[in-house]
Order: sequence, then structure tokens, then C-alpha cells
Amino acid sequence: MIRQRFLRIFWSSLILYEIFCLFLAGIIRDHSPSFLSPPLPGLLAGTFLLATLLPLYLVLSFRGFLPRRRSLNVLFFLFYFFAGVFLTGLLLSEGIIAVHNFLFPGSVIRGAVRWTSAETTGGLLLLALFGMALFERVRPPRVIRKTLFFPCLSPDLSGTTILHLSDLHVGAWQGEASLKRICETARSLSPDILVYTGDMIDYRPDEARIFERIFGSLKGRLGTFAVLGNHEYWTLGEGAPAFMKSHGVPVLQNESRLIQKGEGRIRVVGIDDPAGEGVCQGCGPDLARGLRDVRAREFVLALVHQPTLWEGELKTRADLTLSGHTHGGQIGGRRPFWNLARIFFRYDAGLFEGDSPALRGHLLHVSTGLGYYGIPVRLGMAPEMTLLTLSAAPGVSFPSPSPGPGSASPP
Repeated sequence: MIRQRFLRIFWSSLILYEIFCLFLAGIIRDHSPSFLSPPLPGLLAGTFLLATLLPLYLVLSFRGFLPRRRSLNVLFFLFYFFAGVFLTGLLLSEGIIAVHNFLFPGSVIRGAVRWTSAETTGGLLLLALFGMALFERVRPPRVIRKTLFFPCLSPDLSGTTILHLSDLHVGAWQGEASLKRICETARSLSPDILVYTGDMIDYRPDEARIFERIFGSLKGRLGTFAVLGNHEYWTLGEGAPAFMKSHGVPVLQNESRLIQKGEGRIRVVGIDDPAGEGVCQGCGPDLARGLRDVRAREFVLALVHQPTLWEGELKTRADLTLSGHTHGGQIGGRRPFWNLARIFFRYDAGLFEGDSPALRGHLLHVSTGLGYYGIPVRLGMAPEMTLLTLSAAPGVSFPSPSPGPGSASPP
């Protein structure tokens, strides 16, 4: 899994850097031929070195082999965004010019004029997308409402609402005004059950106090539950569970709680995050311990941070699993459209159903989250919270996952 993750990041980074460098070389050549030597070979060599070392550092730092420098992470994702958008503009311009040259051979556009047109298109596209990203930041969070059908659901549980919040990343790119707007939107939904699926904080311990001050009074009528994400462990280390609990976060660490509603019973199971493995005793995912109290006829609601934990026993034992972590890649669209998370995750965003007849009706919901990682940009993946309503009546369909094994990624 580590090798797959590294190869995906490495090759996508290398291709992006090298294409960007070739475009840059072409622009320099047409605008100032005298600049080709000696700076251009050095520029190419430097870009290739950066293309190799930066993604390598990213993977090794996420695995704990190197210190995590937030500034380098931001640099990596900023380059991805700038280079990707600018290249898209350049390629769009090249396509338009190629069509023009084909249709009008008597007025072929070439040389410096061609590159200037490409640069202008790339720059304008970058400005337009930044404007869209800014608009997304000032809008209220998106509320998605879904009704989920479970044939064996107790009638007393039908109509139960679950509000799913994930990846707030308090302190990263969001001011308190934005966080309070999220909290008030959630409060207005008055859920029966409120859950947080990890990454409540981003990279500073004092963000837990901000979380407690803003979200501490937000409760579900039947209960409020949370699991830790990788950022809690990266920031707080072995003290993550106790520290978050001391600041009012109702953490379930490979354990469960029972909710009784009439004759219906909901078993809420919280599975710890893989980032906790080896950090402290009892940290990291332990499905056997988390599921040991599950009894027959209980509706099993499982909380995890990373959707890859849904594979295996959890998929067979849990009726509904809620997760986050992916952010939907922060850029792209929902299925059937593409997004950045699909490079790394089989389950990228939205609802998924078990892929065999025996697992029909076992569901996974992956939230695209409410915060930001790397860069404060979301395009097509607006910050979201999801209000899920349990029902014993049919009426909902689910997408199929991407082919291939799941894998973890940085968010």
C-alpha cells in the first residue's frame, strides 16, 4: 500500500513538473532565445530534482520517517494547483489555436503570438478559478440530505437522523466566523445523533480549545460521538485520545455505545485511526475490540476516519459506516465526474454499497468534509455536512466504487 501510494504521488508529480517545465522552455525560447543557454538546462535539472524529492519527502513525512513541515506540504499542493490550472489553460489555448490553424491555413498562428495567447489563457483561467474558490469560502456550508433504506431496520428507528461532520481542520485556513457559521448551520438541523469522523484539529494543540469553545455546546438529542483522525495523532502523539476527551470531544477508541429508542437499538462503534498504530498502547484500529459488544438485532453504526477501514470485517458487520479523510480531493466533481481523491482512493466521496450479494444493504458514506488541507481551495467540492435519515422504506441507489484496492493518502 505504501509503495502504491508513493508511485502514484511520484509519477503524477513528475509528469506535472516536466510538462510544466517544457511549456516554460517553449515560452522562454520564443520570447528570448538568448536565454536558452546556460540557464535553461539548469532550470530543467532543478525541476527534475524537485519533482523527485518533494513527493518523496511528502510520502516519507506522512509515514513519520521525516519531520512534517507544514510549509513544504503547502508548497507541494500550491504547486499542484498553480501548475495544473495554468497547464490546463495552456492546453486549452493550444487546442483552440490548432483548430484555427487547421481551418484557416492562410492565417496560421505561430511563434511568440502563439505562446502569448497560451499564457494569457492560462492566466485568465487561474484568475477565474481563484474567484470561484473565494466564492466557495464565503458561502455557508452545503447541507446534503439523504434518506437511507435498511430492510431490517426496527420501526422505532425509522426517521432517526444522523448529522455527519468531518475534517473540520480547525485552525487551518478558517477563521472563527466561518467555524461559527458551520456550528449554527449544524445546530439548526437538530439531529438525533451527531458524529465527527476525525481531523477536528489540524496542526496545533490549542486548536482543540477552539473546537471546544465553538462546537462544545453542539449536541445530538440521542448522543454525540467522535473518532480521531490522522491529524490528531500527528499533532498530539500518544496523548491524543486523552487530550481530545479533556476538551469535550466524545471520542470512541475501538469501543462502542448503545442507543435505545423504543424497541430499537443502535450500536455506535468507533474504530481508531491507522495513524495511531505504534504511537501508544491501544491506539490504532482494533476491529475485534471495537465490535465485541455488538449483539443480534442491533443496528450497527460504525465511525472511522479513513474509508479504507471499511474493507474486510467492518463491511460485513456494520450496517452503516461513516468516514471522511478524502476531502473529495477538494477539486473535481462527484461521480460520475472525476476528482483528485480518485487518484488515491477507491471510495472517494458519497455513498457506496457492498459489492457482493451478501453485502447488499451494507453502506459506506464518505464525507468530503468541511475544512481544507494543503491549500485553502475547493472547486466543485464545496464544504459539506450530511444529514442522514434512517428508513425502513425503499428509495435510494448507490454508486459503484472505482476498480482496484483502496489506499490511503495525505489529507
